[in-house]
Formats: sequence, C-alpha cells, structure tokens
Amino acid sequence: FRVYGIVSRATFAMTSKGFINFNNAGLSTEQADRIWMELRKAIVQIQNLNAHELRFEELYRNSYTLVLHKHGDLLYTGVKQTVKENLLKVSSVVSNTVNTQLLEVIVKNWEEHKLVMTMIQDILMYMDKTYCLLKKKEPVYSMGLLQFKDHVIMEGQVPKRIKSLLLEAIHRERTGHGVDRLLLKKCISMLVDVNVRNTDVYRAVFEDDLLNTTAQFYQNESQNFMAENTVSDYLKKIERRITEEETRAGAYLDKTTHPKLRDVVQRELITKYARQLVENKSTGCVHMFAHDKVEDLRRMFRLFSRVPSTLEHIRNSMSCTVKESGTAIVKDTENQKHPKFFVKKVLDVRKKFDTFVKKAFNEDRSFTRDLKESLEYFINLDSRAARYLSHYVDDMMRKGLKGKSAEERDRLLQDVISIFRYLSDKDVFEDFYKKHLASRLLTDNSGDREDEKTMISMLKAECGHQFTSRLEGMFNDIKISTDMMSDFRNQRRENANDTDINVTVLTTGFWPLHNTENCNLPVEARTAADAFGAFYKSRNSGRRLTFQTHSGTAEILCHFKRGKKLLAVHTYQMCILMLFNRAERYTFAQIQKLTNIPEKELGRHCLSLAHPKVKVLRKHPNSKKLGPDHTFTWNDDYTSNLYRVKIPLMSIKSDIKETKVPPTVEEERKNRVEVVIVRVMKTRKTLDHNSLMSEVMKQSLRFSVKPIFIKKRIESLIEREYIMRDKSNRGVYHYLA
Repeated sequence: FRVYGIVSRATFAMTSKGFINFNNAGLSTEQADRIWMELRKAIVQIQNLNAHELRFEELYRNSYTLVLHKHGDLLYTGVKQTVKENLLKVSSVVSNTVNTQLLEVIVKNWEEHKLVMTMIQDILMYMDKTYCLLKKKEPVYSMGLLQFKDHVIMEGQVPKRIKSLLLEAIHRERTGHGVDRLLLKKCISMLVDVNVRNTDVYRAVFEDDLLNTTAQFYQNESQNFMAENTVSDYLKKIERRITEEETRAGAYLDKTTHPKLRDVVQRELITKYARQLVENKSTGCVHMFAHDKVEDLRRMFRLFSRVPSTLEHIRNSMSCTVKESGTAIVKDTENQKHPKFFVKKVLDVRKKFDTFVKKAFNEDRSFTRDLKESLEYFINLDSRAARYLSHYVDDMMRKGLKGKSAEERDRLLQDVISIFRYLSDKDVFEDFYKKHLASRLLTDNSGDREDEKTMISMLKAECGHQFTSRLEGMFNDIKISTDMMSDFRNQRRENANDTDINVTVLTTGFWPLHNTENCNLPVEARTAADAFGAFYKSRNSGRRLTFQTHSGTAEILCHFKRGKKLLAVHTYQMCILMLFNRAERYTFAQIQKLTNIPEKELGRHCLSLAHPKVKVLRKHPNSKKLGPDHTFTWNDDYTSNLYRVKIPLMSIKSDIKETKVPPTVEEERKNRVEVVIVRVMKTRKTLDHNSLMSEVMKQSLRFSVKPIFIKKRIESLIEREYIMRDKSNRGVYHYLA
C-alpha cells in the first residue's frame, strides 16, 4: 500500500495507540525512539510474512515524521540492523541445508526477501527520496539486496556450493539428463541482481567457472569425436551442440553471458578444428567436392560463418581443388586433340563449383570472387584455350543446337559467354571466331542464323561494339550479297544455258582474307565471273572486285559409264576436273601449269580426287607422294550409290609451327599497344617511364600484356620518332607532334 500524500502540519503527539497526533509542536529523542520501535515491530511482522493486519498509511506517516524531524540516521540504521538480524537467521538456515535442497531453499528465501524489502520500501519511501539522496545512502531496497549478498550468498562455503550445484546441473543437462530449468533460472537471476549495480557476484561465483568448464567439456568431447567420426558426422554433432547451448543460454543464463558462452563454444568446436576439418584427406572438403556433398558443405559454411576468419580455409580448399582440376584438363593431351572435350570439361567444372557457391555457400561474394579467379587461373594457363572455345562454338553452331528448345539454346550460349569472360586473350578468341564464322557463312553451314546473331549480341554486351563490329559487318555483307545475286539472276534469266554462279561480296577488313594468286578458271566459270564483275561495276563504280578462287566451291555434272553424278567440290578441284574434258591423262606438272594452282594446294586437291575412297581420278604411281611426272587419269568406272557426292578434302600437316598467339593477333597487339602509348603521350606530353607503363597497363586491351612487351613498343615508337627520350634523363619521354 503506497502513500503519496503530504501532511499539512508538522505538529503532533503520540496517542495511546502509538500513532502520531499532529497537534504537538515538537519531537524529542524519546518520542523518536518510541516511533522507531513501533516501526521496527511492523518491519519484523513484515519479515515474518504477517503484514495483513498492518496499517501502511500510518506506518508511512511515522517514517515521514522521523525523517522530517532530523531522525533519519535513527531510522536508516535501525532498518539496516533489523534486516541484518533477519538475514543472519536466513543464513544459518541456508548454511545448514543439504546440497540437494540448497538451491531451492536459497531461492525461496531470496524471493521472500525481495517481497519483504518491497513492502519496507513502500513504508520508507519518503526516506529514500530525501534522506538517502542527501546522505548518499543506498536506497532501502538496494540496501536489503546487498545485505542478502553479504550475509547469505557470500557467507562461508555457500558461494562454492552454489557454483558447484549450478555447474553440476549444467553438466548433467549436457550429458542428456533432465534438470529444473526454472530453479536454475531463478538462482542465476539472484546472482545477477543481488549486487544491484553490477554483476560482479554473478561473474565471480558462477560465470567465470561456467566458461572454463564449458571450454574443458567441449575440448574433451571434440577431441574424442574427431578421432572416431567423419567430418560430416562431426559437423552434425557440433551444430546440435551449438543449438543446445543457445537454447540453454536463452532458458536460464543472463543475457551478458550469451556472447561469451557462444565464443567459447565456437572456439572449442569450430575455430580450433577448422583447418583440420577442411583438410581432412578422407572426408574433408576435397572429398565433399568430389562427391557433390552439397548439404555437408552448406552445414560447414553455416557453422564456419559464425567465425568468419575460418571461412578462408573453405575458400582456399575450393580454389585449390578448382585449380588442380582445371590444370589436369589443360595438360590432358586428349583434350588438346579434341577442343570440344576441353571446353565441355571446363564447363562441367564451372557448373559444379558454381552450384556449390550458390547452394552451399549462399552466393557469398568472397567465394564467388575466388571461384572466378581460380577459373581464370587455369583457363589462361594455355592461350590455346581461346582457340578451343572458338572450335567449340563452331561445332555447336554447325550442328550442336539442332533440335533444342529456345531456352536450351540460350543456356548453351550463356555457357560459352561464361567461359569467354575468364579469357585473358580475348583477341585470340576473336581471331579464330572470325575465321570459323566466315567459314560457316560462306559455306552456308550454320544451323540457324538467329543463333549466330544472338551469340554476337552476347559478345557485344561483354566487350562493346568495337569487338563485334567486324562480325556484324560479315553478316551485313551476306545480306547485301543475297539481294545483289537476286538482281543479277533476274537480269540473266533470258540466258538459261549460262553457268550458274553465286558470288558473295566480302568487304576487305571484315573478313579473314589471304591474298593469294588466282588460279586459271575454266572458260565456263570465267565467263560467269566476268558477267557478274560487269554487273557489280555497273552498280558500284570506283570499287575493285577481286575473286578469291581459293575459297570457293562448285558443283559439276560428270558423266561416267554407269551414269551421271553431281560432284560437290572445291574451286581448285573444279579447275582440275574440267581439264579432263580435253584429255584423259595429265601429269602433275601439266596440271599445275594449266591451272596455276599453288603447288602445295594442288597436291592436296589432286590426292583428294584420287583417294582410294573416292577414285574420281587414278594416280600413277598409286602413292601419297607426288612428283612432276606422276600422272592422273580420268576414272570412267567411278561409281557411287548417291547422285550428289561431296568430295572430301584431305588435311595436310602444316610446316608452320603452331604458336600460342597467331602471328596476325601478335601484330595487331603491337598496333593496339602503340596506339595506346601514343594516345597517352599526346595527352600528357611528357611522362616518366614508370608512369607511362602504369597508364598503358590500366587500359582495356582485351589481352594480357607484359611490361617487356610494352617496353619494346616504346622503343619502336622512339625509332619511328613518335616519341623521344629526354636528353638529360633517359627515363623521361616526350611526345613529338
């Protein structure tokens, strides 16, 4: 019962019943003592839990009177002593209680004591607000709690017994036994609250030893469990343990203990064994990666995320595994022979570990970055990777996308782009892709032009318009040529007996063309070519049209004893076969003179026509070797089950040693670096060597460039007087306008 009213007069006297009469003018020491004795009796009644007959309003007025008339010391000291006397009795009871009942008894007395002090505080509220504040004394309620600490909790062996019982209960719960969590919560709350302003008692009596015993418990358990179980089982075990500890902490431990306990548990179960868990040879990360243990890796990542520094072990393991797998792919001679297998295996590695990053590692940025760097590392170990990727796309565009849905096609193209992103030598890929695309377009051997355009759009999105401008130009040439040929054929309709010709006009600079001497076309083909040439010039004055006879194809109708056959051949083979309209036998030297075909190419095409599986021509002597006097004879007995027969072309070994970077790409790299150097120097006018090197390295060049390469280009520009060295300091360059 709380009283907040203030009396209107300060004069009073004691009545026969012991209450204040506010008609007297003063308060002597004797009167004050009598008032205190009445208050003391009431406090004792409260301590005995027999306060139902007390009149709290009168008690409040009595305490108010004592404080108002400067008898606060008497009141405060008396209350403190009365509380102490009662707590000494409680202490005796607690000390004599057996361990099995100690926690229950002390908690019961603690809760009764708090109730008692709350009721006493209500009576002495005015003293708390005035006397205690002025004299800097502990408020009555806090003073009571501190006395409970001094005379009950910290008395004799009681703190050790409390600690022992609490730790024992927690140990029993950790080993699978049931405990009274409510009792533990009340006891721990008592230790937290009893010191009023801090938790020193809680830490000294319980928390410090809890953390130490927890560390020891999990240290022993983890050592034994690690020695007897797999990494997967250990991870499941510690995940369960951590969950149990968090539940336990939330159930009855103080909130200030939660982070400390968590750190201890994580240190003993995770931090100490993180490297060992990851590097375990039989069941660690390498095993999990090899056997697609996504769930185990997810659990490991989830647990290790509690201690972020340990995630580095998983990332390092992933990076090493990717690099080792990729290096094996690069060095596998079978993959070098079959570019398609190389790219497919690289895609498999990327897909596999990308799945781990997404599903197991929660798409963590650091894991995504490390995977990207690892893929870049092994893909760029050999610059032929760019060539292999282009071969893979070529095969896919020719036949790999047939019969697939739009979604599947888009996914396959995206896979190519994903590998393309990792290439440091993108210019090498561009060079080979351009050659392959040209071949597909000129031979009309592309599965779907829309797929080709989609691929170019993706490359454009990755590298910009400059990277794909030539490729787009090639498509534009094909479209213009198609329209032009339609007009040309409409013009020649009246001459139905003319040789049909199909010309694709290629813009120099867009197409990977090689300047070679033209062969001598047969009269029929030359007449048709001249007719188109005249038509083209009539529409495009001022342009020069050059026929690339080494790149064309032809279909010729041949008459054999057993019937007609339509042979699909190379332009060179057409020139060779048309000779046999005039004679049945020619020597190799005669064919070369009449056709003007380069010797190496001529041998390749003649042998293809005389191949044992073809035999359109007969060679004498019948061998792969060629001599000027070796003869080729028309085989009138040639036969085939097909009417239209495509003559395959023999492949020949090149005398040119295969280089990592094609000569054309190497030359273009020189030009690009020189352009960058000149552009930088033109802007800056004067630069020292290191600054110039740094500026060039910052530029986006689509290929990896080494300092020695840049240095050589600087020297070349100095020789050609684009820049010059400073006369007094050779490490400084000046731009020459």
